[in-house]
Amino acid sequence: MNWTVSQRMMAGYGVVFVLLVLVTGISVYALTSTSKTFDYALSQQAIIMKNQPSPKGGVAFATIELLRYLNTQDRKHLKEWDRWLAWTREGATEARDTSPNAEGRRGWDEALRGVNQLEAVGKDMIAAAAAGRTAEAQKINTERFQPTYEQMFNTIDRVLTDDKERMAEIIRASQARVSQAFWAMLLTAAIALAFGITTALLLTRSINGSLRQTISALASASSEIVAATTQQAAGTAEEATAVQQTTTTADEVKQTAQVSAQKARAVAEAAQKAAQVSQDGRRAVGESVKGSQEAKTRMEALAERILALSEQAQAISEIIATVNDLAEQSNLLAVNAAIEAAKAGEAGKGFAVVAAEVKSLAEQSKQATARIRGILNEIHGATQAAVMAAEQGVKVSETGETLARQAGESIRMLAESLTESAQAAQQILASAQQQVVGMDQMTLAMQNIKQASAQNMAATRQVEESAHNLNELAQRLTTLVAISGNGHIVRSRPSGRVHTTA
Repeated sequence: MNWTVSQRMMAGYGVVFVLLVLVTGISVYALTSTSKTFDYALSQQAIIMKNQPSPKGGVAFATIELLRYLNTQDRKHLKEWDRWLAWTREGATEARDTSPNAEGRRGWDEALRGVNQLEAVGKDMIAAAAAGRTAEAQKINTERFQPTYEQMFNTIDRVLTDDKERMAEIIRASQARVSQAFWAMLLTAAIALAFGITTALLLTRSINGSLRQTISALASASSEIVAATTQQAAGTAEEATAVQQTTTTADEVKQTAQVSAQKARAVAEAAQKAAQVSQDGRRAVGESVKGSQEAKTRMEALAERILALSEQAQAISEIIATVNDLAEQSNLLAVNAAIEAAKAGEAGKGFAVVAAEVKSLAEQSKQATARIRGILNEIHGATQAAVMAAEQGVKVSETGETLARQAGESIRMLAESLTESAQAAQQILASAQQQVVGMDQMTLAMQNIKQASAQNMAATRQVEESAHNLNELAQRLTTLVAISGNGHIVRSRPSGRVHTTA
């Protein structure tokens, strides 16, 4: 069956009322049981404390074992003495730690100090007895041990009495608090029940009126939210598409930037290589200029030597002319000698032979002179040609040096241009790398935007679905509202607009 909101609220408050009564009864029962259990535990603890040996009994047993040792000199009594002292110290420490207030803890601290004093005096007695000084041991027992024992015994007795009185006071206060809590719980439960019933009636009456208006506004708002979320979902989808396209474009631009960076790197490397080559060419031109200068120097030296050779050849030609004259004169002398030898008859035959030999030598000298003159003529011609060639070589060397200097200057300017180009290429490469880094950052940002857009789109879809659910909930709430006094029920149209029907 379909219940109205009022009926459901009353039913809910009825369940709460039943549960509150049930909890109150259980709490009262549990509090009573806890009080009984607490009383029983305290009584059992009192019985246990009464039956167990107290620190006071431990001191008494330790004293008995010490006196037995003094009488028998049996060291097993010393072990019992130490054991009962340790038991007493442990019991006093535990009692101090569990004492209910600071005064009790101070009393147990005093008792522990008494145990330590008693142990120190007992050690003096044991030392005197072990050395055979029995009278001294008895004197220590009478003057020091017994007063310390009685003082500590009285301290423990006083602290135990105070603890028992405080425990009794705590028990009485706890019982009083339990009784107060029991009646306070009953009174609180009664007040809570009365307040709950009154509040339920007032809330039921006040909610029904405002709930109709709230549902009406909720239905209208849910319709507007559905329309807005639908438009937002469409806009988010378009934004996601635009972000996808932008991301694709950014990837393409990134690839282009990477290609440009690679090209710029290749250009920078080529420019550096060209600058290196131009530096090498500049050095080569410098060496060529230096070589041209050396060649010019050598050609000038060669021309000077050829001129000197030409002068020496001229001197040799003059000597040959002289030799030729001598040969002709020798020939004439030989002819004259032959004539004179013929005139001499037999006596001049030997002189005729000499004349013939002189003539032969003169002829050979003339022939050699003629050959040498020919050779000298050839040398002179070659020397002239060499001089002209040397002069031309000097001119060519000067021209080559001038051209080499011009080429060196051109190569220097080219090297400077290539160096500037290499620097510009490095700057372009750095800019391209920065552009690649920027595009990476832009791509990452676009991916983050894409992811955020996807999350936004998913959230928008969820909001849209929630808005539809809210609209359906508003329509269901309209049917749950109680019937108004004039017999009308508040309903909503499928579009979310609210109207009333009879």
